Amino acid sequence: MAESSLWTIHVKHGPQNLEVQLDSGSKISDLHERLQTLTGAFTRAQKLIHKGKVLAPNLDLAKAGLAHGAKLMLLLSDAGAVPTQGQAALQQAKKAKQDEAAARVKELYAQAKGMGGAASAAIAAAAASDAARAAAAAAGPAIDWSERRRNWEKTGIISLRDLGVASAPDDLFEPAPSSSATTTTTATTTATTTASTSASTSTSSSSGPPGLAGARVADLSHNRLQRLPASLARLACLHTLRLDRNALTSEVMPWGALGSLTALTALTLSSNQLDCLPDAAVSGLKALQVLALSGNQLTALPEALGALPALEVLTADDNRLEALPASLGGCAALSELSAERNLIRELPEQLGRLQKLRSLRLDGNRIAAVPPTMLKDCASLAVLSLQDNPITADQLRATPGFKDYDTRRVALCNKQLDAKVSTHATRTFTEGAEDRQWQRYASGQGGGGGR
Repeated sequence: MAESSLWTIHVKHGPQNLEVQLDSGSKISDLHERLQTLTGAFTRAQKLIHKGKVLAPNLDLAKAGLAHGAKLMLLLSDAGAVPTQGQAALQQAKKAKQDEAAARVKELYAQAKGMGGAASAAIAAAAASDAARAAAAAAGPAIDWSERRRNWEKTGIISLRDLGVASAPDDLFEPAPSSSATTTTTATTTATTTASTSASTSTSSSSGPPGLAGARVADLSHNRLQRLPASLARLACLHTLRLDRNALTSEVMPWGALGSLTALTALTLSSNQLDCLPDAAVSGLKALQVLALSGNQLTALPEALGALPALEVLTADDNRLEALPASLGGCAALSELSAERNLIRELPEQLGRLQKLRSLRLDGNRIAAVPPTMLKDCASLAVLSLQDNPITADQLRATPGFKDYDTRRVALCNKQLDAKVSTHATRTFTEGAEDRQWQRYASGQGGGGGR
């Protein structure tokens, strides 16, 4: 059997071209999980198409006919569909028309204010109705939480994605009231036996996680939530928690409850309004493999991240980070780290301890130098992207350890060329800096070039 290596799989999803890196020994189900993190679509709603065939989740990548550089298409069922740009534009156009109609109605109201009698009363009633509708819209859609809970308990999946929810009850995840008392009070005979049976039933039902306590997945993303229910800590079996694209702020986040979910393997907090992430929020998440923090207002990452032995993927793009914590050198399983478009000026030497780090993307920062230990000692590092930083390609080449890194980079490029992969070629084949220079050579606008 061939030795395991890093494969890049290209996935077309609507207008997006996604690039996923996996071990060659991975399964299609692993690809589904990674795509869930990238797109927000549940794995059960995904269909991966390769050469006209739907790929079964239980197949190895190679047995499914894939190879390094393979190109797939991702289709979603209606239940997992993410709005395309066209759909979003239609929604915006519809809202604009509704706003225009509301403005015309208000103008008519203003013109009719001088009228008396029945007309004035009708206008007042209509205005009150409009105010009620506006208040309801601000509060979010009316949701039957009891019905939702019953469905979640059956499936083990808490789904509130993209419902426009602005708030949720604090006791939303609390255990449901037992109905045994009601059953007992309706019995008119054999009271003692009934009570004993009820007690026995109650004891046996608590032997495993009851109700929502056994839920494995919770998706509250793409809403307007400003705070989370305090009962979040009840979801002790949760392994995936999606909170991205809300309006969550650090001040009201139940960090203690979040940090108590020790079974979590994936946590997404991207596109919120968080300005800090305390150590208590992550220090207990020893099983966490994927942490997404992009699109917030974070100025620092917690030192406690270094104590997460299972962390494989960390994304913190589009924040206000001024540095990366030196403790990240303790994340022995970390393979992908992205902190693009921040304010980072230097990198800690401790990153050189990351033996499994394969991809490091730091475009759009203020980095002027790279620690030699990172280039030399990160034995798996083959993708380093530092475009739009002060460091130049010449400076990068002059850094001790560059030769070791460049050998790995060229080997990866050769694999991509052998597989006839051209997607993102200018980004993948460059040395990490001064991308525009190499784009000019590639398009034939520069002089004779290369090294």
